[in-house]
Amino acid sequence: MSAPRGIAILGSTGSIGRSTLSVIGLHPDRFRVAMLGAHSSWQAVVEQAQRFEPDVVVLVDPAAALEARAALASCGSKTRVESGVEALGLAATGDNVHMVMAAIVGAAGLLPTLAAVRAAKRVLLANKEALVMAGRILMDEVHRAGTEIIPIDSEHNAIFQCMPGGYLPGDAARGVTRVILTASGGPFRITELSRLPT
Repeated sequence: MSAPRGIAILGSTGSIGRSTLSVIGLHPDRFRVAMLGAHSSWQAVVEQAQRFEPDVVVLVDPAAALEARAALASCGSKTRVESGVEALGLAATGDNVHMVMAAIVGAAGLLPTLAAVRAAKRVLLANKEALVMAGRILMDEVHRAGTEIIPIDSEHNAIFQCMPGGYLPGDAARGVTRVILTASGGPFRITELSRLPT
């Protein structure tokens, strides 16, 4: 049996991050937490680190990182604690990481996700904003690195599941040239049609 595959979780204290940890907890023979990343919720990260024993924890907020470092040291944890956005990207590209769950909300998740792609990590993408902001750049880097992005959250996962096997954007041979999404949910579900631009 092969060793468990290391997963870096960018956004470990959010709902996707917590769900990812629940799945990993059910399959310790297949996966291990290599890295946990969050903005400032150090108490939650410390609890996660005590249970999953990652190699490194990264908190973007330096003050939160100091608190987490002290708390983990006091209980004898060997988990290293780093801080800053750059540290998120570096930790997600380590040799101990096979896959990266990219679940940091908004623009804050773009740079570490891009770093993981450039390092040829398989990226499980729950942050749609990265594709909205820099889709062409991100996908060009995916193709250059020879890796893949697997959409995880809501609409983009549903679209992915509907695509023919092995679909890549621009692969006209598979018959899909574009996808149209309607504003059927989210903030537009109760908006009058006349208020939407045409």
